[in-house]
Amino acid sequence: MPKLKNKSKQYLFKNKINLIRKSKKELIKESLFMILFGLFLLLVIYLIPQKTILFNSFKNNILDIFNNLFEIFFYTLEILIVLLICLALLSTIFLFIGSFNRFLKVVSPKSKKYKLR
Repeated sequence: MPKLKNKSKQYLFKNKINLIRKSKKELIKESLFMILFGLFLLLVIYLIPQKTILFNSFKNNILDIFNNLFEIFFYTLEILIVLLICLALLSTIFLFIGSFNRFLKVVSPKSKKYKLR
């Protein structure tokens, strides 16, 4: 039977770490690409017309969304109250029917039935 080596978990991925560092040339090239991409994004943002109107409409739209959510919550609460009333009404009807049935069984004369054992 072969011997199993029980290595601790802290050394499980020790040999898989990439120890090769990037050269300074590659780091400078990547930083220049990052700067160019950032400048491109700033240019795109600059070319968008009427930014202030868009920000104001965004604020108004967020407030409208919260108002609509409040209305949805309010209407859902009303629906739940109506369902609770309907459930209570059905349960009272069943209780009345059961109580009248029991009352009639107690008051009415018992018929003489023979019980077979």
